[in-house]
Amino acid sequence: MVDKITFMETLRAVQEVSRTSEKPLAREEIQGYFEGMDLSQEQQELIYQYLASAEGAQQGAKAGQEARDIAQQGAKAGQEPPYSPGSGKEAHSPLYQMYLSEVEGIPVLPGEQKQELYRRLLKGERDAAAEISNQWLGRITELAASYAAGKALLEDLVQEGNMGLLLGLEQILGQEGLEAELEHDGRLFEERLDGYAKEAMEQYRREVEGTDDSEHTILAKVSLLHEAQRILAEESGTIPTMQELSTYTKLPEEEIADIMALPKDAT
Repeated sequence: MVDKITFMETLRAVQEVSRTSEKPLAREEIQGYFEGMDLSQEQQELIYQYLASAEGAQQGAKAGQEARDIAQQGAKAGQEPPYSPGSGKEAHSPLYQMYLSEVEGIPVLPGEQKQELYRRLLKGERDAAAEISNQWLGRITELAASYAAGKALLEDLVQEGNMGLLLGLEQILGQEGLEAELEHDGRLFEERLDGYAKEAMEQYRREVEGTDDSEHTILAKVSLLHEAQRILAEESGTIPTMQELSTYTKLPEEEIADIMALPKDAT
């Protein structure tokens, strides 16, 4: 089983590399960062989809900020703003609006059919995880709305919640001992699924609000740098230069030097 913390730290680091890269990362590049984790094909596809949706959300967030700037300028000029924060009419990116429309169009399964999906998951049927995730999309958007505050963007929280849920489903896949939680309409089991999404959203909000310890971010970069050193050394047969590491990781050489100067017990 893939270590959840290591996976999420690596994913976060790769997302930062993707965000600062001049062009989208190729699949081979992405695979290199997760080398050694023994990911299944389904998990690899999940990573590609997540990074692609994250890139779209970032573009949407930029467009949303531009819309807010225009609204503020209009308000200063005495014009009616297109929305008022807190009124329930906040502007979302076109991509997110499209996403919400798709979510609303997903048929909600009756309770017994949901229960059967949960049973299939606990019996080890991997395709049940995808179906459960699909059914949970609407719930994730509801949960995200309750966590969207300050710098935490709703679109990003939805992505984090979906990823947290999928990782949680992967974690309990085949654990038939959890079937007892399916009693009483499966409320306990569904609370467990809620918990996976909430945990991911809470972690994300702490990070963007600056209330989370930066240790996880540092460890993610350390892990990324060590992996880059290993891969580049295997490719060339020599110790990679600072410039080569910077090109591979998209981290500034000065930051790489600072990371490499950290005491061994700190990394």
